[in-house]
Amino acid sequence: MKTLFLTQFQDAVKYTPPVTMLANVKQKEGESLTSYFKRFNTESTLVRGATYETLKILLIVGLRVGTDFWKHLQGKDPVSLADVFAQAESFKTIEQSLAEIKKNDNTHNSKGRTKRRDRSVSPDYRRNARSPNRVNVVNTLRKWSPPSNYERRLSNYTPLAASIDHIFEVNKDRGIFKKPDHLTSWKSRDKKKYCDYHESTGHDTHECRHLKDEIEELIKAGYLGEWIDKVK
Repeated sequence: MKTLFLTQFQDAVKYTPPVTMLANVKQKEGESLTSYFKRFNTESTLVRGATYETLKILLIVGLRVGTDFWKHLQGKDPVSLADVFAQAESFKTIEQSLAEIKKNDNTHNSKGRTKRRDRSVSPDYRRNARSPNRVNVVNTLRKWSPPSNYERRLSNYTPLAASIDHIFEVNKDRGIFKKPDHLTSWKSRDKKKYCDYHESTGHDTHECRHLKDEIEELIKAGYLGEWIDKVK
């Protein structure tokens, strides 16, 4: 009877791979630190028995030998997983800057010479520029002032040992982040950027002010203490 029961329901049991599976996650040739860290974080949410210390060791082991960050860590022992993220920030910034420079150089070379923007004003624009509706909208905006219950942004933030996008990536499955409000259409115009917190285009996760505030509120509530930069 026991055998029949297990046979009947074993297919419904969700398999959770062991933490040792993360040893197979390696930084690929030419892969940026940002991409590798994000891929490692995604895989780490699928395994069982993963402590921060284990994740720290496997993350370092998976670095591609000979990269600048790998060289930086030789002879050093980061005290925590958050410390690894903190030390990687400057290297990721340099990588992103170099990638942007290379992208701009390639764009310039492919086009030969950048086309000058057409700054001429269309007849339709001249005709509608001073229309009554447009003037009313401008005057309304000039007279606007925040209501008494207007929610002002936080001004003082706890120093963090990693970027907000990495903190969110590692902890998003814990169920501690509240769902943000949807971005208005004018805030989501930049289709080239994507925020994992809002699950919408408009800005990148690492520059999301709502996520920054949410992390600060969680720290004040007693969460995410391991991500506080205690050196600063």
